[in-house]
Amino acid sequence: MQFLEKEIQHCTRLVYSTLLDFEVHSSPGHYKASPTSTVTGSVHITGEWNGTILLSLPALLVDKITEQLFSIEPGKSSNNEREDAVGELINMIGGNIKALLPEPSKLSVPTIAMEGNDPKFPPSKEVTHCQFEYQNELFGLTLYEEV
Repeated sequence: MQFLEKEIQHCTRLVYSTLLDFEVHSSPGHYKASPTSTVTGSVHITGEWNGTILLSLPALLVDKITEQLFSIEPGKSSNNEREDAVGELINMIGGNIKALLPEPSKLSVPTIAMEGNDPKFPPSKEVTHCQFEYQNELFGLTLYEEV
């Protein structure tokens, strides 16, 4: 069992269900991000525990999320709307996970890396990785602890 694995899975499913009315499922394996078609959102937690929560999503799923969140016609979302949607999603997931970690702690504003860009954060080790599936699209949520 990974660090807070069941709790992270629960938080992620809850946020997708509440915010988007999407039913996501945990899926075995480790999400393989594509360098050219993956969008990532991250938040950093500082305080008693220091680390990063990284949400990795295929671009097609980002479109579905954006369209659902902002009631946009399919194929009509802008990059700014896509960034806002991923930022809102990782912020809500991050806030739920932060509540599980030792206090005091603070959550950063979200950082988004669009397709073809790598997320940046301090040297860290992966402590948890969960893969999920929504309508045959896989995505991942990874918790990194600063070293």
